[in-house]
Amino acid sequence: MNGAVLFSTTEENIERWISELRKRAPVLDLRIWPDVGAVEDIKYAIVARPPKGDLSRYPNLKAIFSMWAGVEDLLSDSTLPNVPVVRMVEPGLTNGIVTYVVHHVLGFHIHASSIQRKVWKHPFHTYMQVASDTSVGILGLGHLGQACAEALLPFGFKVAGYSQSRKQIEGVESYATEAELENFLSVSKVLVCLLPRTPSTDNILNEKTLNQLPTGACIINCGRGEAIKDEALLSAIRSGHIAKAVLDVFRTEPLPDDHPFWHEPAITVTPHCASKPDPRTGSAAILANIEKFEAGQPIKHIANQDSGY
Repeated sequence: MNGAVLFSTTEENIERWISELRKRAPVLDLRIWPDVGAVEDIKYAIVARPPKGDLSRYPNLKAIFSMWAGVEDLLSDSTLPNVPVVRMVEPGLTNGIVTYVVHHVLGFHIHASSIQRKVWKHPFHTYMQVASDTSVGILGLGHLGQACAEALLPFGFKVAGYSQSRKQIEGVESYATEAELENFLSVSKVLVCLLPRTPSTDNILNEKTLNQLPTGACIINCGRGEAIKDEALLSAIRSGHIAKAVLDVFRTEPLPDDHPFWHEPAITVTPHCASKPDPRTGSAAILANIEKFEAGQPIKHIANQDSGY
C-alpha cells in the first residue's frame, strides 16, 4: 500500500493495539498521533475520540476506521472529511455484549437477585417459570442486537426485536417504526436496549414508554445512557412498575457519586464494561477492511451521516 495509516486514540490499551497492528502488518507505515509526519502521507485513519478537527488536516485521507461501535462523536464533528466512516464490528466486541446480556437476562429470569445466604426456601406450591414464559425484547436490532437475539433463542425465551426497518431473523418477532413501538414494549418483560445515540433515540424510554412495558419488567441498557430518561426510570422503579434495571451506560460517565442510581436496590450499575473491542480481533478486522478498500471491494458497516450510525 502506498501511503500511511494514522493511529489516533486515547485508549488505555494503546500499546496493545499498536503491537497487534504491527504484528499483523509488519510493513505497514503506522503513524502514531501526534507524531504523524507529513500529513499528505496519511491515507487511512484508525481512531477513537481523536482531537476535534484533526482529521480535516489530511488531504489524501480515504477512510476512517472507528475503534468503537458508536460513531456519534465522530459524526458530530463538523470538520469531518467527506470520506467513509467504518464502525467497529468484530467478534470480541460482539461476544462481550452477548455474554453480558445473556447473563443478566438469565439472572432476572431465575430471580437470582432475591436469593439470600443461609436461607433455604423452595416454592413447592408455586408455578415455576420456564424460559418460554419470559419474553425478551431487543430494542435495536443492529449487528449486536441480532447477535443477542440469536443467543437467547436456544434457551427457549420468546424474543422480539424493534428497529427502524423490518428484520427477518428466524424465531424473532420483528417490530418496526415508531407506529409499532408500543406493541413491542407491551410484550417485553425483559427489555434489552442496544440503541445508538441519535436525536430520535434520546429519551426514547421516558414516562410514557416505560409505562407501556409489562408490570414487573426488567430493563438492561448497554447501548447509550441517553436512551433512558433518568428521572422517569427512578419513578418507575420506585412505583414498582419496573422491577429491575441493569445499567452499563449513563449520561455522565463516570456516574457521579451522588447519582440516585447508586442508591436504588433494584438498580445494578456496571461501569461501562459490558464489552469493548479486542485488539487482536479488532486489529484484524480493520486491516481486512483496509485491504478491501485498496482492492476496490465493498465493505460493510459504513456509518450513515443522516441516521447517525
